[in-house]
Amino acid sequence: MRFNNTIWLAFLFVLVICSGRVSAQEVTIDLSKEYQTIKGFGGMNFTTWVKDLNDDSRAKAFGNAPGEMGLSILRIHLDPDSSRFNLELPTALYAIQKGASVFATPWNAPDVVLDKTATQSRVDPAKYGQYVDHLNSFSTYMNNSGVPLYAISVQNEPDYGEWTRWTSDEMLNFMRNYAQDINGRVMAPESFQFRRVFTDPILKDSIANSHFDIVGGHIYGGGLFDYPLAREKGKEVWMTEHLLGSNENETNDWNLALTVGKEINDCMKANFNAYVWWYIRRFYGLITDDGNITDKGYVISQYTKFVRPGAVRVDASVASASLVDVTAYKTDTSFVMVVVNRNNKSVELNFNIANGNVDKLTQFTSSATKKVVNDGYFSVPNGLFTATVDAKSVTTFTTYAGNGGKLGNVKPVAFAGDDLLIDDAEGLGSAEITFDGSQSTDADGAISNYSWSLNGQQVAWEAKSNLKIAIGKYDLVLTVTDNDGATDTDTLHVEFSSSKSTEIWLESECGTVGSSWQKLSDVDASNDSYIVTTDGVQSTASASTNPNDLLVYNFTTTESGSFKVWGRVITPSANDDSYWVKVDESDWVMWNSIPSGTTWHWDDVHNQSNDNPVFYELQPGDHTLTICMREDGAKLDKILIANTGITPANMGGDATGCSIVEPEPESVDVIEGNKGVFEVYPNPTTGKVNISWDKKFNSLQVFNYQGQSVFSKEYPSEIEKTDAEFDFGSGIYFIVLRNNNLSTTKKLIVE
Repeated sequence: MRFNNTIWLAFLFVLVICSGRVSAQEVTIDLSKEYQTIKGFGGMNFTTWVKDLNDDSRAKAFGNAPGEMGLSILRIHLDPDSSRFNLELPTALYAIQKGASVFATPWNAPDVVLDKTATQSRVDPAKYGQYVDHLNSFSTYMNNSGVPLYAISVQNEPDYGEWTRWTSDEMLNFMRNYAQDINGRVMAPESFQFRRVFTDPILKDSIANSHFDIVGGHIYGGGLFDYPLAREKGKEVWMTEHLLGSNENETNDWNLALTVGKEINDCMKANFNAYVWWYIRRFYGLITDDGNITDKGYVISQYTKFVRPGAVRVDASVASASLVDVTAYKTDTSFVMVVVNRNNKSVELNFNIANGNVDKLTQFTSSATKKVVNDGYFSVPNGLFTATVDAKSVTTFTTYAGNGGKLGNVKPVAFAGDDLLIDDAEGLGSAEITFDGSQSTDADGAISNYSWSLNGQQVAWEAKSNLKIAIGKYDLVLTVTDNDGATDTDTLHVEFSSSKSTEIWLESECGTVGSSWQKLSDVDASNDSYIVTTDGVQSTASASTNPNDLLVYNFTTTESGSFKVWGRVITPSANDDSYWVKVDESDWVMWNSIPSGTTWHWDDVHNQSNDNPVFYELQPGDHTLTICMREDGAKLDKILIANTGITPANMGGDATGCSIVEPEPESVDVIEGNKGVFEVYPNPTTGKVNISWDKKFNSLQVFNYQGQSVFSKEYPSEIEKTDAEFDFGSGIYFIVLRNNNLSTTKKLIVE
């Protein structure tokens, strides 16, 4: 039977659609046609801006066992402050020990070499020699510490950013007349778009060209293309920085990771010798803050685990396969080919490896569902074989499978332990929990890595560990990795609650406020006001006994327990960050080293001697909290006294029990009624007054119109009248008289 062409083509189309993959395409590899030598693939560790990598992240980054990425390049920060050089050592030493190359880049030059007359941060041309000395001092320090640098860069992005800037003429001048004195290989200029206006003049100047080794650059919005002039001049070309996924509208999913796979492919096709991602560990990096390899990390693994430094890229061409990209690499003993398939369907490819001897390959795949998974072996008779690559995948075919897992690996099973429900019976507000993932299993191997995270942050990387927690609910996520690189997760739910219920919230201005304190307004403060120490008080050696220096708060508890005292505070610096505190007749505690800042935050009262929270064992009944000034500038907004273990946030709960309310102005000089007769004369006054109250009083206080206490006096027994002389400025004040049962208020005008 004979099909006409139209029917036959339609039949083929139906077969393709039904099979869910694109029909076979041709890929030709010519091992005799060589391009650049690969120096490696890596990432940035910037200890000044983010935390240094921990031991677990270092192993996952630079180790090359299954479940590790095998990065072969580490980029580090060259700090302008030599006292911070040591911050780069731990991770750099680990990378070197794993065989990676380390190079360093400065963002900012030391202040002593800057041009003080420039509007932007620039190195003074008269001090280029000193700048060379600075670069060399870092190189010498690292070398003497066991980290010989592969190269040192002159400047990160001299054409962009808020860091030190250079013009192309300045860069040429420096490279021509000073770069020869830099120790080791020199990289320049790391433009943010491989801008030729910076690199061409250096390459074309025979003297400047002889003073450097590597053309470094970034590909933010441009620059990803071949650089024949650099190759003609014998220079390596390194892509030293790029990132995707840091913006809110970018989703760090597999689709974005696949874009990175295509980007690495294109950089290799552009004859770059190296590819370096931005942060190694970051939410958009190669490892997330929870300690696990990201999709981008698995994508770069498809290259760097198998394409090792020293490999040479060879020719790879794809015929008629849309959205399929291929690069290939060889050494004297190995062959690697990486295929990036951006199609929504799998693609069958016919491979022809010419002019060489490749007889067996192993296929490793990363996709939305696979992470460097061993998909099997292929015999390659006469350099020919056919393989299918998954939809939206990065696939590596390699002659050496030792860095990947085995075929048919069974993923492990993570077990984070039984959920925990803990009662804070003692009211301490904190507890140390033990979590144990050692009962996790792997049916066909062993667990090689445990990683615990809380709220997206890695907290441990042992099978069993401890963590101190406060009152609240927690989800601890365990990720286990087996010895073939497969992972699994489980979540431990922890609820830590208190059976206690006492939470007493106080406004700082609602107590007996001594005249040495000021009440000021702030819309960000609770009740729109706060208390601050007056100027002139600095680090007193002991608490004052003068009532003017004290804040006194009376409170009542209905249950016993261990109570903590919290304050909502602003302490601008280490010179104004403390108070004296006591409850009832306890010893004074120096509440010092309150975290500094310019915004309101809660801090618990802790003892200066051990920096541990202070607990007050209280029984039901009436109690007194006393706070004494110690350093001026410390601001107090609100107070919490609690035995529930609560960690307060924002403005806290509603305050109750204010014992002083700002008096309302009154227009008469004699108040009569159920509080008796209260007289003040003369009123207005220039300072001297006579005060009487037929109900008698044992306490006299005067407040200004802002509610601040400006005078306070206690009497040993109740009296009916007294005279006083107030040394106040002119204005409106309020006199408050009290006895054990009553209080009364009267306006006083001082002229």
